[in-house]
Amino acid sequence: MKKLLCVVLAIMMLVPFGTAALAMNAGAVDTVKAEPSSNTACAEYSVESATGATISGKVNVPFTFNNDGRAILKQGGNPVKIVNIAADGTYLFEMLGEGTYDVVISIPGWTDNTITSVDVSENEDVEISENVVYAGDVDKSGVIDVQDVATACMELGNTLSNTNIGSDVDHDKDINIGDISVILAAKNYGKSAFSNSFFNDGWSYTY
Repeated sequence: MKKLLCVVLAIMMLVPFGTAALAMNAGAVDTVKAEPSSNTACAEYSVESATGATISGKVNVPFTFNNDGRAILKQGGNPVKIVNIAADGTYLFEMLGEGTYDVVISIPGWTDNTITSVDVSENEDVEISENVVYAGDVDKSGVIDVQDVATACMELGNTLSNTNIGSDVDHDKDINIGDISVILAAKNYGKSAFSNSFFNDGWSYTY
């Protein structure tokens, strides 16, 4: 029955599906799997080089985070810190050294957003005012497509667990037809993971 429903829903994608859009301006492109943590160091990070500098931001999505979203700080391509995104969507990296960083926002069931070239000076507080994520990247492939529909469809009615959390696209703790509707929404379906460069005086967007 689930397989049949998946076929029907795939056909429905040929019809404009403008309701239940949850694509929001919110936070990344690399997918990094991590256990819940708070300002966890992921690589050698010299205390001597650390200053009072911070990087902060907020991911604006229509649900409350419950330790299921991560902000990953990278330098030279390597993760140096991982923090949980707070319930209100905020994240904060503290005690950073001078340098250039990338920030990756990774949320189960949503496309990632990578903010590159975040320059930090000694004791500077840098705020990232915009993150871009889209609902429906169930398999974290970087694009919202028919495979995400099929994956979520096969999970319909199942109990939410760590293994299928990506199928709960709307984060209501139930995997149901509402999640399929969100994936198929015109503002989400076909969208890809977003990457943008950060400058203190503006933004440069790239796909």
